[in-house]
Amino acid sequence: MKKLSKYESYHFEIQHVLVLFIVVVVFQSALSFINSQSTHKIFNQAMDYYRRDSAERVADLTTTALELLIEQGRMDISGQESHKDAAVLSLNKLLSQQTLQRNIDEVYLLVLKGDSVLALQDGEAIYDLYFGSYTGSTVSEKATAKNAVAYYNDNKSSLLDEEQIVSSLEGNNTFHVLVPYYDSGEIAGATYMRITPDVAGFLSLIASAYNQSGILFTGLILIGFMAMFFIYSYTAQERDVVQRQLFDQSSKQLREQVEHQKESLFTKRIYHTHHKAEKVMGFIKEDLRSLSDANLDETRDRVTKYANFVSRVIYDMKSYDPPLHVIRNPIFKTDINGVIQFLVKNIFQRVYSVSKSAAVTVKLDLAEDIPVLHINEYVIWEIIEPLIQNAIEHNVDQDLIIELKTEYDPESKRLQIEIGDDGKGFLEELLVSDELGVKALFKESISTKESGQNSGYGCYLAREISRRCGWQLEAYNKAEGGACFVIQATIG
Repeated sequence: MKKLSKYESYHFEIQHVLVLFIVVVVFQSALSFINSQSTHKIFNQAMDYYRRDSAERVADLTTTALELLIEQGRMDISGQESHKDAAVLSLNKLLSQQTLQRNIDEVYLLVLKGDSVLALQDGEAIYDLYFGSYTGSTVSEKATAKNAVAYYNDNKSSLLDEEQIVSSLEGNNTFHVLVPYYDSGEIAGATYMRITPDVAGFLSLIASAYNQSGILFTGLILIGFMAMFFIYSYTAQERDVVQRQLFDQSSKQLREQVEHQKESLFTKRIYHTHHKAEKVMGFIKEDLRSLSDANLDETRDRVTKYANFVSRVIYDMKSYDPPLHVIRNPIFKTDINGVIQFLVKNIFQRVYSVSKSAAVTVKLDLAEDIPVLHINEYVIWEIIEPLIQNAIEHNVDQDLIIELKTEYDPESKRLQIEIGDDGKGFLEELLVSDELGVKALFKESISTKESGQNSGYGCYLAREISRRCGWQLEAYNKAEGGACFVIQATIG
């Protein structure tokens, strides 16, 4: 089952089928070439044997026919002119019938006469030799006759000693054949034939049959691959449908998961902002209880800011990702120093329960002549407040000095806000950056506090809001001890 599941993980695409088809065609072509060469070699060897055998058989039959005709002539000698004509006619027919064949080039009856060899090619000469008075020359003047006599002389000893047919191949197709010729039971010479067997038609027929077989086999392979292609196309369509359905299902599940994560993050954000609103509402109630004619204007301004911040908190609860124009807009003219001073005086210095055994001192070092910021002041409040709160909550067991410092460079129009303390500092693992350059301190749910599941959200939210403002928020440990947050912004 493991092997089966392993093979099921492979999917054949159209390019795989094409490659397989090309490989099979190449191998089939190579196999056809090798088979053709080997078959041609076997055919040639078989044809050589067949041509030699057929040439020897024709020569042997011709010699036997000559012998029979001569013997029959001796038995029927009557001295009549008609007998001579009939005998000569029979001999000429026998010899001419051989030369009329397409495969036989020359036929000679080579007869020993003393030390000479007679090359006879017509019936009248043969008749005169055996039944009359032969007056011809011993060797014909024809070049072919001379060649026949020369071939006979070259093979005379083998022919007389073994009394077997002698044949040899000239070139690729022409055979020279000598068949022992017997007269009255004794070898009297030989029948010479030059034969060129023509087997081209037979070879063409075999090659044609083989080519037809190859074409048929290639056609069957092609049909098989076409069938594979159609089957694959059908299965690929079915697979694509299933994959599309699976993709749609996965997309649906992923969207649900993302929505669930958004809801979870939104819930944390609501908890975080609700905690701030609850604290500010406590300040509003306290101010209303202590309201008098002497502090009416001051209390009204403070409560108005408290109420605006609560409105901002409620707005944050309504939207996870608020539009940019409610954060940055030319209509906002915020004094950054004023925001810091208000937070220190009216938020942190009013919290008396930060630590029962330790004191928190806030020092301000604010630069003058800082231009107004086109940022919603309550958004800035949401950035700075959790950073100050982080410094306090991580040093509750000791006296703590928090220093807030602003610097502005008119040339580069760069504003820098530092929030530092003389406390324990950040843990080193919280200052390690990931592949995107984000330190662990600013990641969601990263905290050293043991205050429940909603901790570790203040620094994360401060960095996210800073990014929407176009600011940069960093953190490091100071050389003299303590932690420091740095906000950098470009004004203009």
